Amino acid sequence: MRPFQRLLFLTCALLGVGPFQAARAGEVDFPALAQQYIERHPVDGRTPAEVSFDELLEAHYALAQVGAIDVRVPREFLGDKGIVDDCKDALSAVLATHQLWLDWIGAPAAEAAKARADIAEVQKFLKSAKAGAGAERHERFLEAFSGADGVQSALDRLRDGFRSGALLGVTPLSARTQVLVLAPSRAHFMQLAGVLGQRQEGARSLYWNDGLANWTEFGWQETQVLALQYPPIKPNLKNFGEGVAMDSREPTGLLQNVAQRAAVTLCWHTFGNSLDPAIETAIGQVAVIDLYGENNTRSGGSGRSNSTDGVTAFIPGGNSNGGVLPPTNAESGWRQGGGKDYFVKVLKDAQKLGAKSGAKSKEEKLVYFQLKSDDTSKRTFVRAPFFGSAAQGKELPSPEFLTDYLEFFRAYKSCFLHWLREESAGKDEGSRGKFAQLLQQVAEAGSAASFEEVVAEVYAVPLAAADLSKDNLELRFLVWLAGQ
Repeated sequence: MRPFQRLLFLTCALLGVGPFQAARAGEVDFPALAQQYIERHPVDGRTPAEVSFDELLEAHYALAQVGAIDVRVPREFLGDKGIVDDCKDALSAVLATHQLWLDWIGAPAAEAAKARADIAEVQKFLKSAKAGAGAERHERFLEAFSGADGVQSALDRLRDGFRSGALLGVTPLSARTQVLVLAPSRAHFMQLAGVLGQRQEGARSLYWNDGLANWTEFGWQETQVLALQYPPIKPNLKNFGEGVAMDSREPTGLLQNVAQRAAVTLCWHTFGNSLDPAIETAIGQVAVIDLYGENNTRSGGSGRSNSTDGVTAFIPGGNSNGGVLPPTNAESGWRQGGGKDYFVKVLKDAQKLGAKSGAKSKEEKLVYFQLKSDDTSKRTFVRAPFFGSAAQGKELPSPEFLTDYLEFFRAYKSCFLHWLREESAGKDEGSRGKFAQLLQQVAEAGSAASFEEVVAEVYAVPLAAADLSKDNLELRFLVWLAGQ
């Protein structure tokens, strides 16, 4: 399965779309959306079939090279001050995520200090930078701002250091440049999906699917397209002129969405496909809480697992050959407090209720969690383990509980990741050092060892086990959670 297919497969699963169903006529006219885009974005007078997607980006999108990521901004929007400010905020979030990444991966102290100084310099510039007239003419985004020459050296050092791995202390496993395309409007986002579906006939049902009206991201190979607006609660599938500001729910809503994608992108850059998909998406979610104190993004952080892992990045028990899952729920009880406590309270409460499932032993009372049906009238229980090979063969709860299960696992994997980094091997530096060692060894091992093999080597116990008498990290996490 190619990278863009893995990405879209998991995004489809997250948002309730059966990605490998045959393409079908829907309410959204994707060919018309593609035509609208192509008419406004010609390239050297060539026909659409003669122009690659990369050439479209080169011709119509300003480039900002931010650390390991090429950020692309559509030049046609650069005359709009509000959109320019949103794009500046997006770059700020990408920079902040790179700074956090230095800490998480345990970058060499001297190199990390230099990188932090360069990041601070660029952040200071972005805070006050103002675009001049004719901003849409520039090939590089920051050239539109007076004084950008003064931070170019810092940007160059960050680009070279993150892409080579010199600033990280490890050699990144990805051989391709990661690209993040910003779509300021819902119409632009949908039109790009129309274009990609037109070009990728074999994967057309992934792009030309009415469920895309509720998405905030999709991808093609190493390129991700990220919307800077949420869709309305009930999108108009005939007209995509309406969008909802991401900051309308939380003051840092846009920053949260961009940082989550940037963190997952740094995983792809550093580790290729070597991370467990649940850990990969958890890194994206926890990075947002570390940076902004909460995470209430509508996205679950679509991942790019290998095909045998299927949708387990979102819920254990998902069918690796496709399936239908409900959308995330921004009003879910699992999001109580916006994750400010890394979802400890809501998980502990559900664990207490799970102990009433009929579990008898002390260990069994730790591993059950209660779920609610969509109408909240019914209850069921799900049982750990939820990670790795120990969770293979797990059955999904009935459809009326799937929304709650999806939200539960979003909270569960985030809390586990937080515990792994902060609590698993002693407070603060002990746990953080161990976690950094894990990430470094994943990068060094590459495909030579599975993620679970590296975990067992670093922590001297397995990631998870179905046998409750066998010591493992997930069981230790459950014991810790019960004691909070």
